[in-house]
This record gives sequence, structure tokens and C-alpha cells, in this order.
Amino acid sequence: MSELERKNKRQILEIFLIAIFSILLLRFVYLQIYLQDYYHHESEKNSVRTIVVPATRGLILDQNREVLVDNFPAYSVYGIPYDLQNADSVFTLLSNILSMPVQEIKSKILEPRWGVFQPIKLKRHVDFQTLSAIEELKLQLPGVEYHVEPRRAYPSGVKAPHIFGYLGEISSEELTESSTNGYNPGDIIGKQGLEKAFEDEFRGNNGVYYIEVDAFGRKIRDIIEKGNVPAVPGNHIILTLDKALQIKLEQELEGMKGGGIVLNVKTGEILAITSKPDYDPSFFARPRPLETWEKLATDQGHPLYHRMLQSFFPPGSTYKLVLALTALQENKVDLDWKITCNGSYTLGTKRFNCWKAGGHGEMDLLNAIEQSCNVYFYQLMLKVPFSAWSRYGKMLGFGKSTGIDLPGENCGLVPDNDFMNRKYGRRGWTKGQLLNLAVGQGDLLVTPIQMAVLAMIIANEGTYYQPHLVKSIQNATSGKENIRGIVPLEITGISRKNFQIVKNGMYRVVHGSHGTGRFLSSIGILAAGKTGTAENPHGEPHAWFIGFAPYQNPEIAFCFFIENGGTGSGAAVPVAQKILSTYFAGLIKD
Repeated sequence: MSELERKNKRQILEIFLIAIFSILLLRFVYLQIYLQDYYHHESEKNSVRTIVVPATRGLILDQNREVLVDNFPAYSVYGIPYDLQNADSVFTLLSNILSMPVQEIKSKILEPRWGVFQPIKLKRHVDFQTLSAIEELKLQLPGVEYHVEPRRAYPSGVKAPHIFGYLGEISSEELTESSTNGYNPGDIIGKQGLEKAFEDEFRGNNGVYYIEVDAFGRKIRDIIEKGNVPAVPGNHIILTLDKALQIKLEQELEGMKGGGIVLNVKTGEILAITSKPDYDPSFFARPRPLETWEKLATDQGHPLYHRMLQSFFPPGSTYKLVLALTALQENKVDLDWKITCNGSYTLGTKRFNCWKAGGHGEMDLLNAIEQSCNVYFYQLMLKVPFSAWSRYGKMLGFGKSTGIDLPGENCGLVPDNDFMNRKYGRRGWTKGQLLNLAVGQGDLLVTPIQMAVLAMIIANEGTYYQPHLVKSIQNATSGKENIRGIVPLEITGISRKNFQIVKNGMYRVVHGSHGTGRFLSSIGILAAGKTGTAENPHGEPHAWFIGFAPYQNPEIAFCFFIENGGTGSGAAVPVAQKILSTYFAGLIKD
């Protein structure tokens, strides 16, 4: 090999070496300078832990600012996957301490989707003995920690589980929803009732602080220089409920199926509402075994079911008020039109009975409302176009939600021509079915809260307000309240004069000599109402009573519903008598 060739090879080698070292130098500069912050942050993950400080959940208070739903601390155990991925001995030890199968703990810890540094909740609301064991064996449990989280308490004696709702650990499905951005696995979230509807108000903002840990995940020191973020407590919800009236309503309906609603006719504020049977709201304050939950969910009394919003039943004779308003407004009846009730009405070959076998005799509209004469309303229904009856029912709020600030409200059903044609065929339904609708039977379905709103509309002669439970939202730090606005609504298709006629009939129900609700007159307050007894093919009839009081310048409207209770006058009116006596106690005493 010539000298020139050796020289060329040496130059090529030198260029190659220079290129290699240049690449290494550039890579070194890129990693150590350009990506310094990134790798510093990544390395910190091995030594720096972010500790989340849960925000205190907002309270629930009644209209007098008495606490109905409070918080007290509970402890939950967490594991950090990074520190536990290859720690079979820790899994075994944890299994003994937490009384959980090893495989269950592993399935939670080794779930890859949440990241290896995200603490995973292993068990909620552990007892003091469990905490003591974890603290005692801390050196043998790297990556295991416990944190305080809120647990609900109910100190007032008000049960109201269907109002309050309950809390539970956020599910995987909820974590993927856009509405739950900002939540982490293991977080507590509202599941039903107000807890769910006002989750954004209750939850507050979690705080954070930072600690340095050693290779075993043990704390070395607090890292103050990173800057701690204090937790911001959630807002308090001030309700329209009157605690004393709510407790009284719950007590009077205990052991029954059904419920009651009392609302302020001047604002739509709900003063008391209950659904029975119910359950102790503290039931969900602790994690429960699956079999306990299944027992509650399959209970034949359906205690999880909010009958005031979700049940829809035939309203019976209470709906005769809608037919009366329809006929008056459509000029199909006046106070002079009369019929004779002999105990039944015959249409074609079919006989339709009145509830009073011997008949009521001669009846006009006011007498028919007072005594709830079926025969009168059978014949009145034939004078009114079916389309008008349907239209006025929807105008008065039936067949749609009331807009109450609780989730899960049902709309019920007001049959119209389209519905009847779809269900029975264009020629498949008869006038006989219309007579059933006239007395609140057949395909007509309503919710108790819709009936309470009807009572409010009649009491105010067309003016009404959206029923609501939340009066204001209070900032827990500043104490400032955000009062929720109340907007009056108006039924423009019915004259005040016609409302006044129906009001007069309802007054006679309570204070007339033959009124079906005259037992209520014993409270010493002038009131107005309408009883209803809805036939039930599966057992005893359902009992209804709706109304308002006082008759002059009304304050409250109400609806009481007893499932399988029998007659409205026999089952629902006595409940109303006790509740109104409580509400008007001071006035009656004076």
C-alpha cells in the first residue's frame, strides 16, 4: 500500500471519528440542555410525590340554615403502582390488613390505563385498627398510603334520601364523560338526587402539596419550594325545605306506600316532599357488600324509587278539575247546566257506575266537584271535544316535566287523538274510553308533583312557578349567597273567572255539607281541595288528595298520594289534616 493510500485511509478514519463524536456531542447537548426540564421532571417522579388534599364537600341546609347533610372525616387506603408492581410480599401483607383477596388488590394496582404514579384507591372508609396496622408496618408497605376523604352525615333527623341522593366512587364510565373532566380514579362523586344535580357546586377544588420520597416510597421531607395549593371547599346548598314540616311529613307517611308534597304557591318553593318507603340516607355513607345493595334494590316496596317524581298513576277524580276548566273555557258548560245522577250512566249497551251506588240526585258543576259525581263528568266529557281535553291537560303541565331541580323526573302521559290511533287503531277506540278518561282512569298517567303544580295553578288563578328545592347557593369561604331567581309563569288560555269557579268547587269539597274532603275542615283554616280514588286492577285503589290553603290569599298547595290506600277521603285527607295542622299551628292557636 502506497503512502498516499495510507494517508487517505487515515483521513477517512479521522472524518468518521469526528462525525461520531460530533453526533454524540450534539446528542449530549440535546439531552442535557434542550431536554433538561423534561428529564428533570421525569426523574422527579421517582422521588417527588404529589399529594392531593381533597376539598371539603359543601353542606346541605334547610331554609332556616340548619344543617341537614354534614361531613365527617373517613380514611381510604391507596397504593402507588410504581412502588408495587413487583411487590408480591406487599400484596400478601395488604391482603391480610385490608381483608381483601390478593388478586383483587393486584387487579386494581396493575390497571395500566391510569399511569404508574397515580395513586389507586384500594379500600374506602377503613377503621382505626386498619390504619394502625398500616402505620405500624409502614416500612414493609412501600407505596401504600391513606388519605382523608369526606363522608356524609345526617344530623337533623330528616331522612329524605330521594332528595339528598348519595355519594360513591367514580366509575370508569363516568371518568370518560366530558362532564367529569378533572376527576381521578377513586374520587367521590354524587350519584343521585341533589348530590348528583349539584355536583359542580358541592365538590370544590382539591389542593396539592409535594413530598420527597426515598427508593422505598417513604417520605423524606415536604418540598415547600414547589408551592402548595390550598384546597377550596365546595359551596353550601340552602334548600327551601322546612325541617319541622319535612320531619312531620315523613313521620305521618311512615309504613305507607306513596308520599306527599307541600309547596309555597307564591314562589314554587318546596317546603316538604317525601316518598315512602324510603331508606336511611347513611346507608350509602359506607361501602356496602354487594348482597346488601341487592337486597335494597330488589325490595318489593321499591325504596329507591322516588314516587313523587318517577311514579305515574291514573289521577282518579282529582283530574275532573282539568275537565271542568276545559268545559268552562270552551263554553260547553255553565253553572246552570244540570244532570240527574241515579248511580250510573248508560252509553250504548255499557253501564258506567258512579262511586255512590244510590246516586247523587240533581247535580250542577259545583255540586259535582264537591261530591265528585262521576255521572256528571261522564256526560260533561261527551260535550267537550277530545282534542280540547288533551290540549288543556298539556297546557296545565301534564305530559311534560315540571322542571324540578332533581334528576330522574318522569313526564306521565296525556292521551290525544294521535296516541289513541296508534295504540288502538283509528277506529279501535270508543266513547266509553273517553268516559274513563273523564274520571281520571284509562291511559291517563300523572305524577304527584304534577298534581301539586295543578293545585298551585288553580290557587293562583293561572299564575304558577317552577317547583324547586334549592333556594340559594352559598360560598363556603365568603358566606356570600347566590339567590336563585324565581320567574312567574302564566296559563294564558284559561280565564281567571273560570279558575275562580273551580276554586269555589274545591272550597265546597272541604267545607260543603257533602264534601268528600270535609274532614280537613276540622283544622280551623279555610282550605280547598279535591279527592281522588284511582282504580287499580292489581289491588286496592290509589288514594289522592290535592288542594291549597288558606282559601283566601293561598300560601301553600299540596298533593298527598297513598298507593293502594283506598279512597282519597279515607286515606289521603287524614294525612293532609295532620300536615296542614302542623303548618298552620301558630295561626290556628291564635
